[in-house]
Amino acid sequence: MPERSAAVRYSEEMKPPYDESHGTPHAMVRRVLELELPQGNAQLEQTDYGHPGRFNPWEPRHIDAKLQPRTAKLVAVAEAFSALLE
Repeated sequence: MPERSAAVRYSEEMKPPYDESHGTPHAMVRRVLELELPQGNAQLEQTDYGHPGRFNPWEPRHIDAKLQPRTAKLVAVAEAFSALLE
C-alpha cells in the first residue's frame, strides 16, 4: 500500500478597525484552517465579524470536489480544532 499523508495548517490574524476587509469600527479576528487530505484540499474560515470576541460558525471557503460530500465532517473537524485553541 502506498504511503498516505495529511496535513493541517492554521492561521489567525487580527484586522484593525475599519479595515477594507470588514469596515466595522472594531478589530476583527480571522481564523483559517487548511486541510490537505489524500482525497483533496479544503479551506475553512471563521471570524468574529459583527460581535468582537464571539466567533461565527466555520464557513467552507474552498473544498475540492471529492471532499464536498464530506463538508459537514470537515466543519466538525474545524469546530473540534478550534475547541483546542480555547
